[in-house]
Amino acid sequence: MAEEAAQPQLTINTQYVKDHSFENPNAPGIYGSMRSGKPDINVSVDVTPTQLQDQVYEVVLSLRAEAKIGDTAAFLVELDYAAVVSLGADLTEQLREHLIMIEVPRHLFPFARAILADDTRDGGFPPLMMGPIDFAQLYMSRKPAEAAAEKGGEETPANGANGQG
Repeated sequence: MAEEAAQPQLTINTQYVKDHSFENPNAPGIYGSMRSGKPDINVSVDVTPTQLQDQVYEVVLSLRAEAKIGDTAAFLVELDYAAVVSLGADLTEQLREHLIMIEVPRHLFPFARAILADDTRDGGFPPLMMGPIDFAQLYMSRKPAEAAAEKGGEETPANGANGQG
């Protein structure tokens, strides 16, 4: 019985960049525009799990940041940062969802945030310093929308939000 209790509930087997792009469509002219105006930055976050085997999942944390100065695009950066994770056997559905939708993205976020900061800095902009994300709140805010979509037959992302960064 002690051996079962010692089994980890969550093991991150690997983490990786799944998809990644940075666009700087108005360089070099946009750099002059930055002197007269601060960019308006819109950040969106999404979490998408995929079951690979009985207790093995891929969890993708998608981050997208778009900056504009007035109506002119400054940059667009998109990152899908993923992990393959194994869950312990005999977890309740609620605990399984908590681990996949909250704990795994919480672990992945610092790595993804560092990639976006490097991208924007390497693109000639100040590094994009995203604040912490409350993945529990993000997940809980999506539950009513998912339930309504299931009743109405609409599709929604597994977990997502838009916000200013």
